[in-house]
Amino acid sequence: MKIATILPVLAFAFISVNCNKVKEETKSNSEIAIKSDSIAKPIKKELPENFDEFNKKFHSDSLFQVSRVDFPIEGKHVSGFEQYNWTRKNWQFQVIPVAEKTEIEEYQHSLVKTDTLITEKFWIPDSGFEVERQFKLIDNKWFLIYYNDINL
Repeated sequence: MKIATILPVLAFAFISVNCNKVKEETKSNSEIAIKSDSIAKPIKKELPENFDEFNKKFHSDSLFQVSRVDFPIEGKHVSGFEQYNWTRKNWQFQVIPVAEKTEIEEYQHSLVKTDTLITEKFWIPDSGFEVERQFKLIDNKWFLIYYNDINL
């Protein structure tokens, strides 16, 4: 009688221990799978576009330039009595890159840079001539968002 009662108890204990062991192994395997997935698929964090590289391409490739002007763009073109807002149709290709210093001595020049906005101005004091442009980092890519070209 003792063996008849001990045998089911031992069988129950053996089954319980093995079931717990299988659960732990399954949990460990799923944790390994999760860890290996995160290693295999690192999170891609896109770095901001380098402004100097953008600046070179923007002022040398007309198609790229138009793709990076955030139309409708703020600012306007004013030359004498002619005045209009910038559109894709009337856009004039810009060839002079943003620079720390200008080599044209008759112009005043200022350049203000942050991580997300670059503002450059050229002007001749008391002449009615002023050019201002602003580039902004949008979704990690640089865009021209403002261009004012005044020549009275």
